[in-house]
Parts: sequence; C-alpha cells; structure tokens
Amino acid sequence: MTSLKLWQRFAALLFAAMFVGTCAESTQAADWPYWRGPNMDGTAAVTGLPDDWDPDGGEGSNLLWKRDDIGGPCTPIVMDGRLYTIQLNHPGTDKQGEKIVCLDAKTGKTLWETEYNVWLSDVPAERVGWSSVVGDPETGYIYALGSCDIFQCLDGKTGEVIWRLPLHEQFGMLSTYGGRTNFPIVHEDLVIISGIIINWGDAAKPNHRLLGLNKKTGEVVWFSGTRDLPYDTTYSAPSLVTIDGQRQLIMGAGDGAVWGFQPRTGKALWSYQLSRRGLFATPLVVGDRVFSSHSEENPGKLSNTMGAAVGLRVSGTGDETSVTQLWRQLGLVSGYSEPVLVDNRLYLVDDRCKMWVFDAESGKVIVEQKAFVDNRQRSALLYADNKIYVTSENGRWAVLEPTEDGFEVLNKGRLRSTKFSASPIVADGRLYFPSSNTLYCVSNEKALQTDQTFESAMGPETPVDQDTEIAQVQIVPAEALLKPGQTLQYKVNVFNAIGQLLPTPAEGITFEVIGDGATVEGSTLTVASDVAHTGISVVAKYGDAKGSGRARIVPPLPWKFTFDDLKDPPLSWVGARYRHVIRDIDGSPALTKVTTIPKGARSRAWMGPSDIANYTIAADVRGARKLNKLPDIGLTNRGYVLGLRGESQQVQVRTWAAQLRMAKSIDFPWKEGTWFRMKLRVDMEEQDGKPVAHVRGKVWPRDQNEPKDWTIEAIDTAPNEPASPGLFGNAKDAELYLDNVEVTAND
Repeated sequence: MTSLKLWQRFAALLFAAMFVGTCAESTQAADWPYWRGPNMDGTAAVTGLPDDWDPDGGEGSNLLWKRDDIGGPCTPIVMDGRLYTIQLNHPGTDKQGEKIVCLDAKTGKTLWETEYNVWLSDVPAERVGWSSVVGDPETGYIYALGSCDIFQCLDGKTGEVIWRLPLHEQFGMLSTYGGRTNFPIVHEDLVIISGIIINWGDAAKPNHRLLGLNKKTGEVVWFSGTRDLPYDTTYSAPSLVTIDGQRQLIMGAGDGAVWGFQPRTGKALWSYQLSRRGLFATPLVVGDRVFSSHSEENPGKLSNTMGAAVGLRVSGTGDETSVTQLWRQLGLVSGYSEPVLVDNRLYLVDDRCKMWVFDAESGKVIVEQKAFVDNRQRSALLYADNKIYVTSENGRWAVLEPTEDGFEVLNKGRLRSTKFSASPIVADGRLYFPSSNTLYCVSNEKALQTDQTFESAMGPETPVDQDTEIAQVQIVPAEALLKPGQTLQYKVNVFNAIGQLLPTPAEGITFEVIGDGATVEGSTLTVASDVAHTGISVVAKYGDAKGSGRARIVPPLPWKFTFDDLKDPPLSWVGARYRHVIRDIDGSPALTKVTTIPKGARSRAWMGPSDIANYTIAADVRGARKLNKLPDIGLTNRGYVLGLRGESQQVQVRTWAAQLRMAKSIDFPWKEGTWFRMKLRVDMEEQDGKPVAHVRGKVWPRDQNEPKDWTIEAIDTAPNEPASPGLFGNAKDAELYLDNVEVTAND
C-alpha cells in the first residue's frame, strides 16, 4: 500500500476517533436514509469495516444477526436506528399483498409492520419491493411506492399512515410485469416521485412524469415530465446536486435519456439521449459530472451497438443550463448496477459481473472486463472504508480494494439457494446485505462511521439575494379533483431563474381559467354547479412569468355515459383518451379501444375519486375478431375486475392479475359482433366477524332481459380499500367497444 493510502487511512481513523467514538457508543446515528446513501452516490465515511464475513455465523464470523424471513429486491434504508424495507406479505395465500417492515437496525427485531393490498397491477410476487423507501430526517416520516403505485407516507416510529395516494387511479401511473417501480426522494418540503404516467387532457399520452408532493400532506405542488411515448417503464432513481449554484434533480428516464430538473419547480433543464430504451441503472452524480450506463440499443447511427457508458458534465443555470459529453464507451452492457467513484476513477460492473475501471475525466480504460465474482449482476456497488462491496445475482459476494492499477480481491464467497438483486448498505458502522430470502447484518467492534446529511452532499447554492427577480410562478395544488359547486383556494409560490423560492408579492398576480365550467376571483376558483366529467386549467401570471394548474371536475354518483355528444372520451377520465376513440358502431357512437396504440393496448382507465365505495358499474360491451382472436373486456370496481376473456372464453373476477390471489373463473362462450351487458357490484359484508368484500358479476346478451341471478360471485377475505370505478381492456389482438356506461350507488 502506498504511503498516501496509509496516510489517508490514518487520517480517517483519527477523525472518526475524535468526532464519532465507537459504533456502539456513538450518540448520533450515521444514517443511510436513501437507497444510495446520504451522499446519493453509494459511499460512506466509515473505517474499520470487516473485509470478510460468514453467513452461517459463529465465532469470528462478523455476523451480528440475520433474518431468514426478510428478503427480496428491495434495498433497505436506515434512519434513527431503524431499518425499513418493502416485503411481500402473506406469500402464497389469498391475503397475499405487500408490507413495509421496520426493524431495530442493531438487533434485527421487528418493531412494526404496515400491510396493504396490491390491486390492478401486473407486478408478480417475486418482484414486489423493486423500489425502496426514503426517509426524511426532519419529520421522521418514510415514503414508499408500492407495486400497484400506492404512494404512502408513514410515521417512521409507529408505522401509522400519514397519507396515502393511489397514483395508478388518480394519475394513470403504470405498474408492469417487470416490477419497474420508481424511487422517491425528499427535497426540503417536497417528496418527489416519478413513473410512466398516462394521464388526462394534454397529459393523456404516456410520459415519464414527475410529481412534487408536499411531504406532510401529499398535496401536488408541481407536475412535470420528460418526452411523450417513452419506450419503457424504468426504476432509475433520482439524485440531488448543486451545480454552478443551481440545485438540480438528475435521473434516468423511460425515454432513454438522462434528465436534469429544478426540484422545487419541476422545470426541465437539460437532457442527454443515451439509449433508445428506458434507463434502468441510476446515474451517478458527483459534483458537476454525471456517469450513466445502459444495456439496450444505442440511439441514431449507433443503434447496431448494444450498451454504453458515458461521462457527462453539466454547466450553466436557468435556461442556459447545458450538458456536454466528456467520453463514451460503446459496447459496455451495464443496464442494472450503479458504479462508484474512487480517486477520480469510475468503478463499474457490467451485466456479466465484469469490472471496468475508467479515468472519470477522460474515459481512458484502466481495467476492462476483469472477472472477479460471477457472471450476472444487478445490485449497486458500495464504497466504504477504502473497500468496494459487491454482491451478484448468483449469490456471490466480494470485497475489493482499489489499487493504482485497478483493484485487489480481498475476500469473496457464495451463498447457496439465494441471489442478490438488492444492494449492500452501511449505517452506524454496520453492513447490511439483503438477499432474495435473507437479510444479513455484518460488522465488528472496530467500525466507526461519521454522520453525513443530504444537505452537505447537495452542496451550497448561490445566495438567493443575488437574484430576486421573479422568473417562475407556481400555483398549488398543481392537480386537483373537484365537485360541481366546490371552491378551491390556490396558493402562489414564486421563484427566480435558478428555482429558488422568493417572497410572494402581495399584489400584481392575476389568474385566468382556461376551459368551461369554473370562474376565478382573486386566487379562489369556483366550479359551476351544472358541469360534470370535464376539466379546466388555471394560469397565474406575474409580469412575464406564469404558472398553471389543472383540475378535474367529477360529480357524486350516479353517472351515465352514452358518448352520443362526445368526440373523445370524457375529459376527466384518467388513462382513457390516448387509448380510446369514439366511433359509430351499429349506428350509435361507442367508446372504441384500438389495437394500434404502442404498449397501450392492454390497459386501464379510471373515472373519478378513489374514496367511493358500495357502488355498481355496468356497460354494454362488444368485441371484434382479428386473426381469429378476441379481446379481453372488463369493468373495475373497488380494485376488482369483472373480465370477459376472449381466448379462454371465460368470465373472471380478480384483483391482482399477476398473482390471482383472489380470483374465480367460469366458462362463458361468447363471440364477436354481439353486444353484451356487464354489471359488477361490490359490497362490504361481515364473515365470521371480519370484513369481507362480496364481489358479484353478471354478463348477458344486451337484447335479452337482465337475469335475476349473478353470473359469478366471489368473497375476498382481504378486501381492497375504496377505489375508483373504471375500465379494463386488452385490445392487443382485436378492438373492443363500450357503450351506455353507468355507475350507481348500491341499494
């Protein structure tokens, strides 16, 4: 080891001894509140960590504890002595769902669990928890996006739900079979979450969009996006950094580009097209440099080459913010693992678990495809105590030491009957290795760790008093769901060009409503009492600066939709307009789900709020036939689907399509060109003193009288929460048609 390395280790040990004390005696926790750590780059200020461990335990193993019932792809976080993770709940039972688990980080003992259902999701059980939670040290809250896009804020000490927002129903966020669930991040008074969203109005096309929510209430503060029609959903996570005095949120997106945004306003600043498909691996952001990689086709003339890694430099502020490519290594297939930066060298593991080492500034290859553990890689790298901790998908692990010519393998091993998709972390001097079926806690008495914070990692901004000119206006809430006759009081925030909050002027702000059905006086919006199933925009201006918000207007039940006077699906429906058109079918306008929508032929649409229950939804339905195949047609009620299945010639009720935890099917021969009437009713009842959902469905030829008996019935002993009425359809093979949709309260 060089004298410089020896001095660096001695200085780190001296600093830790002076300011931290031993791991067991430290009075201030060294938290890991984000899946990539407080620096958001996979590094930690820690010394004395073990470079070897035995998963079976025993004397000298460095294993403090393990939990054989905690596993999966979720990378845990640690905050205030508590470890948090997302887990599959009641696996293999009719109550299968999801839960957020809190453990004592020192002992592994369960402190609390908060469980919830998964409904109307294509995510299979083995991919539950692909996202991670994020902790907010200021409030003690934690935030988690579930597999069906239920976004929750919980009290970190008790597990009490502070607020919960179904992003699939209210915004049209997708959840897919790949389990690509995005990561939240906290910035000041906001929690920011993103995903592929098929929304309403001018946001009806698929777009990797971002939501900035008030972290205490869930209110939508801003709503932003990337480019329409992205190829993929993604699970790339955001990072926060300050460049040239401007705070930025940087992330990979479903359109294959790396993007930079202002986190307080959602304003897009720059983008760099890296891949033709979505970016899965999280870009590494250090200072003004961004490092990113992918494993798909490259854009443009480079499309015949798979995979690449790049180094980028971001500069400028406001509208002058730009990105420059420093270097690019084509043919490097690294779609999942996240790198670390050590002594201006980028350590990156490709999908076959081969190490690459680059000079971070020039891109010069120092090590190319060096094997050291295995041949499959997903988890991120962890750099701590001058060691790189690596875990692989085949259950292997390694501890590496960076050297002048690359790295040295200090120790490695293999765990049988498990794999690592989640990433290793370190908090309070303890290493945590989450595998597919076990969580391991590893450390020794020598480990010392320094507390680090998001604020110090992001770096200082330009003092706000250097630019007090209002360049941006923001009205809150940015998105709202209102009833006829309701009023809404808007709050106005103003910002300078680099997205810093300024005092809101007492005078000079004007408001304008775009669309019929509402008026505005001052900052108060009033919805007319005679409008329904529509939407409006509100624009606030101050000088040349302006900002806007939107509101859907949905009345209480009952609802009826004949489509006779419409050119498009109702404006207020989420997820409908891009995928459906209105056509004349059998002499009457009908809602038509078309086959030509890329990646949208199998989808859902929602009609209103998520807090309604005890209702019945009915519709006339008809399927076409193409290439000897029929579509699937369905109605949704409280998170349950009544589906008319074309290829299987069945009627089915279900809630979680990928798992069918509560599902029942019966044979029901049907053919194209015939109109049927479908009706789905859900009631809450009691069974053995416990609440259950009674799900009942009918299907009959429309030209016949409604039968007295239900076609299919089922009981769900783990009932869903109230949820929006909606539609389900799979028009991948052939078109489907709907008419005379009605939603009524149960008798």
